[in-house]
Amino acid sequence: MPRIRRTYLPMLLGSALVPALSVPATGVEAEGPVEEIIVHARKREQTLTDTPVSISVVGATTIEDWTLTSLEDLELAVPNLRTAAQFAYNNTVSLRGVGTYSRNIGFDERVGLYLDGIYLGPSYGLNQSLLDVAQVEVMRGPQGTFFGRNAIAGAVTLISAKPGPEVSGRALARYGRFDTRTFEGSLNIPLSDTLFASLSGSLHKRDGLTTNLFDGSKIDNRNRNSLRAQMLYRPSDRFEAHLSLDRNEIDEAMLVGDPNSDTFGIFPDTVAPAPFEVDFNVAPTQKVITKGAGLSMTWTFEGGMELKSLTGLRSTDAAHHYDTDYTSIDILYVDYAEDYGHFSQELRLTSPDDGNRLGYVLGVTYLDQKGETDRHAIGGAAAFILGAAEGADMTSIGRVDTEAWGLYASFDYRLSDALTLSAGLRWSRDEKSVDWSVDTTGAPAFQLATGTLKDSRHDTDVSPTFSLSYAPTDAITAFLRYGEGFKSGGYNLDYVSAAIFPDQLEFEKESARSYEAGIKGSLWDGMAWFSATAFWVDYRNFQVNQFLDQGGGSTIIVISNAAKVRTKGLELELTARPTDGLSLTTSLALLDAKYRQFVDGGVGATDVSGNKLEAPDVEASIALAYERPISDSLMGFINLNASFADSYFVTPDNITEQPLLGGGSVPFGQISSRSQLNAKLGVGSPADGWTAAFWLQNGFGDGGTAASLRDFFGTIVEAQTVPRSYGVELTYEF
Repeated sequence: MPRIRRTYLPMLLGSALVPALSVPATGVEAEGPVEEIIVHARKREQTLTDTPVSISVVGATTIEDWTLTSLEDLELAVPNLRTAAQFAYNNTVSLRGVGTYSRNIGFDERVGLYLDGIYLGPSYGLNQSLLDVAQVEVMRGPQGTFFGRNAIAGAVTLISAKPGPEVSGRALARYGRFDTRTFEGSLNIPLSDTLFASLSGSLHKRDGLTTNLFDGSKIDNRNRNSLRAQMLYRPSDRFEAHLSLDRNEIDEAMLVGDPNSDTFGIFPDTVAPAPFEVDFNVAPTQKVITKGAGLSMTWTFEGGMELKSLTGLRSTDAAHHYDTDYTSIDILYVDYAEDYGHFSQELRLTSPDDGNRLGYVLGVTYLDQKGETDRHAIGGAAAFILGAAEGADMTSIGRVDTEAWGLYASFDYRLSDALTLSAGLRWSRDEKSVDWSVDTTGAPAFQLATGTLKDSRHDTDVSPTFSLSYAPTDAITAFLRYGEGFKSGGYNLDYVSAAIFPDQLEFEKESARSYEAGIKGSLWDGMAWFSATAFWVDYRNFQVNQFLDQGGGSTIIVISNAAKVRTKGLELELTARPTDGLSLTTSLALLDAKYRQFVDGGVGATDVSGNKLEAPDVEASIALAYERPISDSLMGFINLNASFADSYFVTPDNITEQPLLGGGSVPFGQISSRSQLNAKLGVGSPADGWTAAFWLQNGFGDGGTAASLRDFFGTIVEAQTVPRSYGVELTYEF
């Protein structure tokens, strides 16, 4: 049955696009036509149909129906989006096969994360809660003109459900398998006719899924909480101020992975070979706190011109402690701490929406970011195995300061009632200074670097965007789009080989050119909505972060610029309602992402040109929601959503197993295909505001590899997908 599911599920999901378009449909969240969605992808409010960008929108209803709690859950609902948050300093956000993870403070992200237009910072922000979020907008492809640096693969923006003039509230309690407990609450309070406030919070706990045989403890648990407060001041139609405060915390016994080999990749692991079992003498932990404040102020002048100010303050404190030898022998453990903080400011002038042929958006942005690292690798009682003394402390300590400026302008000109030409340009300047030291004298056998690096660098960039939109009717828009973007250069501030220190630590900026053609709009008098986008993106000087196997048990941590990368593919989405009470959403993404040229990027400096990036070739999803009255006062409902993602490789070598030094091999280098079914079945009283439901996640029960890596000593490590879980939930709204 698993093989049947994995073979045919993508075809079934893809074919769902055809019959869904063959019948009349009505609105998704209410009876009647599909509601037009307003998005902010081009720094002004536009309808989704009129926006010449490949963009997916996840609304509040989908967030609730799919039981999505944070940004990391979105990959189930958005085609060509992949997130990984197995442990926080390895958080990954990628779009169309292109992304990065937070390995060190000298390496930036490729997908920008934003809350109400204010930059959230590095991919540690994946723990951002979806509390009080009205919708999430996922923009695929380089977004250089409007979002600037490090949005070379795309941008993800959370749009708040702002406080309003009515007293309202919501409470949710959820319980399930593995002692899963979730509590959420929100309250909206009008303080006056012009001042409104809201407060929300959540708590999510789950028992550990993995047993540590060393002491019988459970690890890989969930313990996360979030708080958010908002205030909205609107004294007139000419001015509005919105203040948002948030705090998100993770405090868990994390699991980096379950070893398939011994510490040095010589023999298979025989101590705890079963899935969800490990044997660590050091209990792994992670604690991550992200918090911030955002203030937006909007002035609307006579005639409709708008001036907006966006001010943000963010900070992240992350600490990780784990057993880097992955055994019960006290060889080596690590304590890592990373702290980020930044101030951001944007000023934006937008033309009035008065029907004139020419519209514009002009803006200036500023970012002052500081990243600090304090890493320690500490020898245990058996550190002599590594040629190190007990208590030997290998350190990596330093700071990177980033100052970034941007100026952008975008113009839309209606050539005719049906044809619009858009052109935009951003100038960016990124300045970085580094003060960093590494000391590995306590373990000379590693042949790692010891020394200090003080340096500075800057990147400048000009990112244009051009698009041509054709709307033959008010309901349909076709577009062609060309866009560019860049990712800053930086420094490889890690436990690096002495052979590359300090002259080979710096890497150059990368750039991208994107070509897109799309069509989207509504059908049958607005009773269904669809989009289809074909894309081709070329990346130059693509930055690759690797644990590179040098053979003979030697590993080096390198960041290098691959010469050329190309991604191309097709994205399809459909929203419809075939009959009253029934809604349907489907998506299909086809992707071909390859290293076009990476001559020495593989093990032993082999040529891996033509190999695939870390992304599935096929992703698909289908969601169905049905509700109907079962009495005068009760409404029954069922929500089903299924998703599929093809398997993919995680190294440029595109291998599926790792040869061991002692002979034989173990699985390594491939993430299993994912077939997942989530469901919710319940009953509620619309008049009284309560619902009760049974929920199911990973209903197929598919196991498989969720993460695969080769750690510093050559240990081959994997992590498994979360097993089937289920439970009940109660909600109350007023």
